Amino acid sequence: MNLQDIQAFVAVAETGSVNRAALRLNLTQPAVTRRIQSFEAALGDGLVFDRTVKPAILTAAGRHVLEHCRRVLSAVAELESCALSAADPSGELRIGVAHGLGEMVLTTPLDAIRRKFPRIRLQVSSNWSAGLIGDLRGGSLDCAIGLLTEAHNIPVGLAASPLGAEQVVIVSASRTPTRRDGTPWRLRELAGESWYLNPPGCGCRAALGRALDRQQVPLTIAAEIFGEDLQLSLIAHAGGLGLVPARLFAHSPHRHGLQILEVADFVVPATVSLIRSALPGRFDPAITLLVDELRAKLSLSDKT
Repeated sequence: MNLQDIQAFVAVAETGSVNRAALRLNLTQPAVTRRIQSFEAALGDGLVFDRTVKPAILTAAGRHVLEHCRRVLSAVAELESCALSAADPSGELRIGVAHGLGEMVLTTPLDAIRRKFPRIRLQVSSNWSAGLIGDLRGGSLDCAIGLLTEAHNIPVGLAASPLGAEQVVIVSASRTPTRRDGTPWRLRELAGESWYLNPPGCGCRAALGRALDRQQVPLTIAAEIFGEDLQLSLIAHAGGLGLVPARLFAHSPHRHGLQILEVADFVVPATVSLIRSALPGRFDPAITLLVDELRAKLSLSDKT
């Protein structure tokens, strides 16, 4: 088994086709096919692709092999980087960003990396925070920016750097921030309201669902929509309730006419965090810069 065969296997597994893998590797399709055949032959009887379906997909064994191959390629990249200046890393830096945090990350922080490290190519993808943690464990990301709650576990081998505290709040267009006597609302008193929420997979939505279940209060969904700004717009026009990070609400153009509700039995503290491998890596200078830029941006946001 050689490194080129491993690269071909990872490319086909990640892109889903020989054609797209060939484009990624700048090879012909027959060349990629030969490398895949060589890779499978080196594994003996281990089948990594299920070819009874079109397009072929990874078998359970194939997914296991993919995780190991990603680690091999990562280790080789780290070894190659030893010959280069640690202050001038190069290659493809794969960054994951949690849904809802894109605007914060995809502006000045990434611009700073491009200016200081011109030999780095940025590849950015989006997912829920739990999915990003899984991608980091599998080796398909180098770092990720997530919104972590107490429900998220950081596995052994990964490390999380807190960037800024965040509070997830319930907002409404029709209710006052507190009850008439000035005391906070209770979740049970919100029964009957319709909610505008992110689709399943969102950690904050899951926390709300668990809290309502404990109170035996049904969760009535008005709409499942990606993007808190659109949710806030709909709440402002149609009523109902939403669940958003307080920082995002404070800067939303739809915040006027909406109220943050004080709810005594529902608190979801969260932390915007950068998650990465706990081991040193070739992109450490760039990731450190990203951490500094994000902390500065979150600090400035808190003051405005």
